[in-house]
Amino acid sequence: MTATPASEQAIAGALAELVGAIGGATFPSRFLSAMRALAGVELCSVFRCDRGQPVELLFAEGAPSTPDFPMRASLDYARNYWRSDDQIIRLARSARAGPVVVRKRASDIADPAWRAACYDRGGVAERLSIVLHGASILVANGYLTAASAPFAADDILRLETYAALLMAAIERHQHATIPMFDETALVQSLMGLQCRLSIREAEISAAMILGETQEEIAVRTRLSRGSVVTYRRRAYGKLGVANRRDLLRLHRRLVSGEIPSPVAAT
Repeated sequence: MTATPASEQAIAGALAELVGAIGGATFPSRFLSAMRALAGVELCSVFRCDRGQPVELLFAEGAPSTPDFPMRASLDYARNYWRSDDQIIRLARSARAGPVVVRKRASDIADPAWRAACYDRGGVAERLSIVLHGASILVANGYLTAASAPFAADDILRLETYAALLMAAIERHQHATIPMFDETALVQSLMGLQCRLSIREAEISAAMILGETQEEIAVRTRLSRGSVVTYRRRAYGKLGVANRRDLLRLHRRLVSGEIPSPVAAT
């Protein structure tokens, strides 16, 4: 069954908006919209792996019942579980030309800790992944929760049809983005400073570096203002800073290279 004219129009519009967002802050949400138009996905994540380096999360997007689930689950995957992902590892080692689309159900995951952290906690039932070889290995994932119907054959076919365009957009976005001013990259850099920051503490610190107030962070993350203050205080103590000015100085040191910018820890 082919896509109806209405769905073709929606796909064309979503892809046009994605291209227009390259290099901008809205790119992750536009990427999710494009994946949703193509295959109905509810969440997405994109990872990069340079040879000999740990997996790095580029971005994660979506709004399941647990608001912080996409970022937290994706960082958990990059730090702790990607080595258990035999399907992706095999494709990464195969060096096949062009993007490859593969499917994985939560029920296929043998590692209970990985399944619990990255699937069960957010009600995720299955994943479609696009794997592309290049200067780096790129993996773009789209997820469905158990509340939705499973991926259909047409969903997979449409994703295969547009996979090259999606991955080209990601590659261009990487080159157009300054990593240390990207929230996801900044969270990972802060967590890599060996200060034992939790994911939440790093997220709050990154948001403050990028100019958000504590009130804005509380609204966006659906935390109480008191919780934001608590995470901020813990982060400051671990980072050895006393206030936002000191935090911004730390950021400048990371940007300048005075402190080597780490990637996701193994």
